[in-house]
Amino acid sequence: MENKSHNDGVEKTAMSIPGLEWKHERGELFITLSGRWLLSCPERQQVLRKWQSLIKQARDIEIFHISCTEDVIWDSSLVIFIRNVMGEFELNKKRATLGYLPDGLPKLLEISKERKTTKDKNEHEGLAENFDNFTADLPNYFARPIEFIGAVIIACTELVSGKSVMRLGDLVESARKCGASALPIVTLISFLTGLTLAFVGSVQLEKFNAKIYVADLVSLAMVREMGALMVGIIMAGRTGASFAAELGNMKLNEEIDSLRTFGISPISFLVLPRTLALFLMTPLLTLYADIVGILGGLTVGTLVMNFSTVHYLEQTQSALTHMWEIYSGVTKSLVFGLIIGLVGCYKGMNSGPDSAALGKSVTSAVVVSITCIIVADALFEMIFSYLELR
Repeated sequence: MENKSHNDGVEKTAMSIPGLEWKHERGELFITLSGRWLLSCPERQQVLRKWQSLIKQARDIEIFHISCTEDVIWDSSLVIFIRNVMGEFELNKKRATLGYLPDGLPKLLEISKERKTTKDKNEHEGLAENFDNFTADLPNYFARPIEFIGAVIIACTELVSGKSVMRLGDLVESARKCGASALPIVTLISFLTGLTLAFVGSVQLEKFNAKIYVADLVSLAMVREMGALMVGIIMAGRTGASFAAELGNMKLNEEIDSLRTFGISPISFLVLPRTLALFLMTPLLTLYADIVGILGGLTVGTLVMNFSTVHYLEQTQSALTHMWEIYSGVTKSLVFGLIIGLVGCYKGMNSGPDSAALGKSVTSAVVVSITCIIVADALFEMIFSYLELR
């Protein structure tokens, strides 16, 4: 009985520490891990030093086999050890195979596997690769927008012919969000724009004793340029970003793919009502912004420059003798609304597969929309000047 108790004590002591055994056969090294591989086990450091000594002795061996005993007790320390060992073998270009492993350990090793990086590439190789990828994907930068615009045109023809799946309720709801909901911010920005134009103009016109022409300056600037431009920029940052976020989130949740599965065109069902609503609401908001901007100039003219309200309004009316002054701004706003709607929906429909890509699509929608608005405004002014529509 005493001998048996002594043997049991020795066996329990052996099982309480991590074990590392190896066997050399025909140029191959068979390594067996046993015992308690736990982070709380202090003897683990001794085993690690033992392993380093073994590696130094086995420099000429090219093939290693690693396995565990069935009674091994382990936690993440065993995962880290095997992962580091396999990485060391791969770095030294040695073959290593895994034999028996406890349940769950192979999956943890796969999860903990580091992805290969390209740190060994120099900077010029990375730039060359990026340039190659850009040139290879260059046709898509032009093909995708053209394809999207073509799909929108087809959806418009289906709407005219009465074959569209667009719902009137979606159009009305989008128009409410684009129009009535945007009135507070449009009112504030337009009023401050008219106010600023009046202050800036009065400083210069006072030098010529012609402060009354502040009314002409504010009214013409608002109806020809600033009204449509400020509304376009506001709607690009407010509504265009909203369209990109809504459609991008729907793509992220695979709702757009579900529509295609049911045979419903996402362009007709999602893009068309939003684009049409913005196309219709932007001119109305522009006319409203023109009026509010003129009222901002009126506030400065009456309170700061001591003009009478009637005198200021008569001067404004005399400045707007041609209806083309108003039509030009409304024409610009129609194009601005179309640009914002198409760009916002396009960026949302072509968003990436994760939340980070969605954020980039929303940012890109705002930046591209504002850039296109500025370019379109410059082209309009060039065309109006060439046609002498001034």
